[in-house]
Amino acid sequence: MKAIILVGGQGTRLRPLTDHVPKNVVPLCNAPFLTYQIDQLKKAGVRDIVFSVGYKPQAIRRIYGDGRRLGVRIRYAVESKPLGTAGAIKNAERFVAGHPVFVMNGDILSDLDLSRLRAFHRKNHAVATLGLTRVEDPSAYGLVLLDRQGRVQKFLEKPAPGEVVTDVINAGIYLFEPEVFRHIPAKAAFSAERALFPNLLGAQAPLYGFVWKGYWQDIGTPQKYLSSHWDILSGRFPVLLGLRKGRDLVYWGRRVRRGKDVVVIGPSIVGNGCVLEDGARVGPFAVLGDGCRVGCKTIISRSLLWEGADTGDEALLSEVILGRKCRLGDRSRLMPGSILADFTRG
Repeated sequence: MKAIILVGGQGTRLRPLTDHVPKNVVPLCNAPFLTYQIDQLKKAGVRDIVFSVGYKPQAIRRIYGDGRRLGVRIRYAVESKPLGTAGAIKNAERFVAGHPVFVMNGDILSDLDLSRLRAFHRKNHAVATLGLTRVEDPSAYGLVLLDRQGRVQKFLEKPAPGEVVTDVINAGIYLFEPEVFRHIPAKAAFSAERALFPNLLGAQAPLYGFVWKGYWQDIGTPQKYLSSHWDILSGRFPVLLGLRKGRDLVYWGRRVRRGKDVVVIGPSIVGNGCVLEDGARVGPFAVLGDGCRVGCKTIISRSLLWEGADTGDEALLSEVILGRKCRLGDRSRLMPGSILADFTRG
């Protein structure tokens, strides 16, 4: 088995956080996001992964290289122009030709058991199986209608309110047999959701949907990106990579310096080399990247600080994101929902 992860988008909804880094490697609880998807694939026995890359490929390559450090092999299919979801899959075909392949959108955090999806796929002799999930408000998504055996009957792409007839949506995780690539034109912009899947359905190919009830989140907006952190910290998505849990659900990095009267309330994460000055109050639901400084008497809750951020003294932060190496002035006050880009001086 092999896998393709689609990491071509520019992450416009997450700007300005994605001005310098692709959204697929923004830190999630201090680990680059794609690390979670790599871990998910490894649990299913998949060790051969292709990143289909469009935006800032070198930034991703610098983090993962050939994948050896994580116990996988990673290769890169780089787009010279945007090709759409299916076009990006086709662009990676040379690395996976002749093999069944998992395909994953590179901004989806989920606990889908890929081994179960594979077993369902094989049982039904499917050409393609779509990972599906249920959501409370399906109107913003592409809906998938199934028969009782799980075979796809119809697609509804972002229906009007009166057209919502199911809560089952396309979750952005697929398993393809090699013949699927014959249905995708080479070197052309082509959508999986709007062209490939309807075409397979029209050709009466055995196209199935695997519905699971676990965790699913698209991290592509600031609010969803933040809430993914809360879900991990609260245990709703029960994965924490390489973190040491202390008392009161505080996850501590190495070489943290704490001044007098510092209070850290869990669940929270304090990264390696952070400095918490006298009287600082951190948490709950605060995530500090490596090398952050929390100033004297600063209060932080439900906020995310990327590597090297400095809050200044007597600041008050709630539901904000500070980019890498931000520097706030003393007594700063930021409105909930504020996002500061990397290297901002405030």
